[in-house]
Amino acid sequence: MFKYVSYTPMTDDYTTHVFNELNDKCKVNRFDVPYVSVEYTDDKDFSDLMLHQNTAIGAVEITKEEFEDLVKHSDQVTRMYAVVNEQYISDLSAISAKYSQEERDTWPAQTVEANAVKEGTEVETPYLTALSEDENITLEQAADSVLSNKAEYDQYSSESLTRKREQLAVLKSEVGL
Repeated sequence: MFKYVSYTPMTDDYTTHVFNELNDKCKVNRFDVPYVSVEYTDDKDFSDLMLHQNTAIGAVEITKEEFEDLVKHSDQVTRMYAVVNEQYISDLSAISAKYSQEERDTWPAQTVEANAVKEGTEVETPYLTALSEDENITLEQAADSVLSNKAEYDQYSSESLTRKREQLAVLKSEVGL
């Protein structure tokens, strides 16, 4: 279980007082802001930890919602997002290398053309026509190729995004977010 604490660091003549750990019964997750999440198994351990704090720092329990709002711009939370975003970009690089950004940027138009060809609708098909001429294939084959490439990219991208969200959830759960 997690509880959340706000405190105000206080400096006297000799030291800076912050939220301190008492023992290994409660795990204190520190942030670069004066808020901590405390992982505990017994309410008494958390109460003992709170009683152990220097009263000058004004440690008070806050709600999870308040904590999430207060730490959302902390270095630690920013780093969590950076880590999963870096991994996501790295993960996508394998499929992105297969299809240039310029090609992916035109997929909306290409898929409209491809769907129209597959449905037998008369429309202008500049992308598919160019592809069919470059590859020496039929317009129908060009449509199949575009739809297949887009589906492959979308599937890979979707799976990668799912992994990103799962990794972020794990990182957040480790500090009680």
